[in-house]
Amino acid sequence: MALPLTPEQLAAKISATAPLDTVLINVTVTDGSPQRAQAMANAVAAQFTQFVSSIEQTDPTAAPPVKVSVVKPAGLPISPVSPQVSLNLALGLLVGLAVGVGAVVLREKLDTSIKSADDLSEHFDLKTLGVIGFDPNTPRRPLLIHDEPQSPRAETFRQLRTNLQFIDIDSAPRSIVITSSVPGEGKTTTTVTLAISLAQTGQRVIVVEGDLRHPQLASYLGLEGAVGLTSVLIGQASLDDALQPWGEAGLQVLAGGPTPPNPSELLGSHGMHELLRTLEARADLVLLDSPPLLPVTDAAVLSTAASGAVLVIRVERTRREQVNQALNSLQAVGAPVLGAVLNMAPTRGPNAYRVQRQGRARVGARSWPVETSP
Repeated sequence: MALPLTPEQLAAKISATAPLDTVLINVTVTDGSPQRAQAMANAVAAQFTQFVSSIEQTDPTAAPPVKVSVVKPAGLPISPVSPQVSLNLALGLLVGLAVGVGAVVLREKLDTSIKSADDLSEHFDLKTLGVIGFDPNTPRRPLLIHDEPQSPRAETFRQLRTNLQFIDIDSAPRSIVITSSVPGEGKTTTTVTLAISLAQTGQRVIVVEGDLRHPQLASYLGLEGAVGLTSVLIGQASLDDALQPWGEAGLQVLAGGPTPPNPSELLGSHGMHELLRTLEARADLVLLDSPPLLPVTDAAVLSTAASGAVLVIRVERTRREQVNQALNSLQAVGAPVLGAVLNMAPTRGPNAYRVQRQGRARVGARSWPVETSP
């Protein structure tokens, strides 16, 4: 059989092994054609026996001292040695499964974001007041509870409103600072929507723009923000002139006013404390939208004048170390932390139901009073 192969290419297809404690030599030929592999293996065996006889026979009249014979001719292969599709698929599935499991475990170890109310309870002993689902239309329609009062998002804020009323029955908070760890967690939207929800129950609610660096409260509500908190504190306007009514529920809004050069000093001033006491006397509850805790100290300073603070946490985005730093900032000034709101929780996927249910169960377990008979 003529082969279109060089000696080097032919040698690469042939291998031989000698089993231990035997006089056998196994010749293996690998080729793309089963017929050609069989023919090549038998040809190698035949040539090897002749070659050994030629070099071992020293006397042409005598038999050679070493004789090599073919014990078992090569048979025709019925299945390829490679690729073994079934084996490769099985190994691929096992390797893929192992890599996938390892990636999930590694991600869980490295991912320190807050995913549920259980995370807050386990790591910070912080009760969850409500779980607000993610709504992509919120930036364009932040007042959804007013525009669509029967929407699922509106219902979650009503649940937050109810849980907030049962934080402390004997000493209900009169003023609450709404803050977050970092920007982008939805604290302003939460403040505005919660204020509207509370006012819809007939309560006298005043919402105050406490973020004097990046005020957004007035623009969210469609009000004028040129006169407001800073105007009252520096004596340029009276409180009656600065307060603006909004909607039909009796909600009142104190916008930010002119941007001051020293927001922290202004919010921590004696005048701010007195103003907050005056607002508390005029309302059932005062909500203050404040800056995030980690970039600036404004929220911590403002919390010292209020009854307590509520921390807004973005699900699967805010990290545990950020929450820990925020709580440390509030603890350092002695500000009570009333609880947390899990915001932008997933509404689809495997974590959606778990996050919503855990949030409601945690509030029910830690916030509602339980009466027992003696």
